[in-house]
Amino acid sequence: MDGIITMNETTMTQTRLFAVIPEKSRLKAIEQALPEVYDFNAFDDLDDMLLAAGDDAPAIILCHQSLFEGDYNHQLTSLTQQYAGSRVMIIGPPRPMAIQITALKQGARGYFNDDLPLEKLHDAMQLILNGEVWVERHVIAGLIDELTHKPKISDAQRQALETLSPKEMEVANLVSHGATNKMIARQMNITERTVKAHLTAIFQKMNLPDRLSLAILFRDLR
Repeated sequence: MDGIITMNETTMTQTRLFAVIPEKSRLKAIEQALPEVYDFNAFDDLDDMLLAAGDDAPAIILCHQSLFEGDYNHQLTSLTQQYAGSRVMIIGPPRPMAIQITALKQGARGYFNDDLPLEKLHDAMQLILNGEVWVERHVIAGLIDELTHKPKISDAQRQALETLSPKEMEVANLVSHGATNKMIARQMNITERTVKAHLTAIFQKMNLPDRLSLAILFRDLR
């Protein structure tokens, strides 16, 4: 059945995860809270993680927010550029919206607040693996507002809009309001698999790389 992982599948298809958390007790707690679907590799230093990874990018890189503060605030951009195929999740204490927006602009796919139960971290990482972002909805709205002071819609994109079906237009509009795949499926009374199929078609027709670009484009259209 769709969405169910059997024990054999879990064993055969573990997701490679690199976790870089300076506090060893926190690192251990995270490892214990995650299910065995992850090939968990623990590090307390970014340099050690980079040395271990080499050119073999993991599926997910989980980093503590403190690693990118002060003189090291450029490292997140370097990390996401070096491992463009990896999904980077930041974990740390609650931070102002501006800091979370900066992390997204530098290539992170989510910010997981320390005050959330660690059991939710698996859900967060599954979302970013599926092309979504994990932050509070107002952070996405703030990021879109910051990036869309001036509309940047090309003539080709306007023509491509005419090729979208009514259902694809509805999905795109919901994405632009910060809705997740699950929320869209519930509102449109369709499956999440169908939502993903619509998004794939939209990305291809509109020549867009991800849902954040789609959200920005449709925000400009409003």
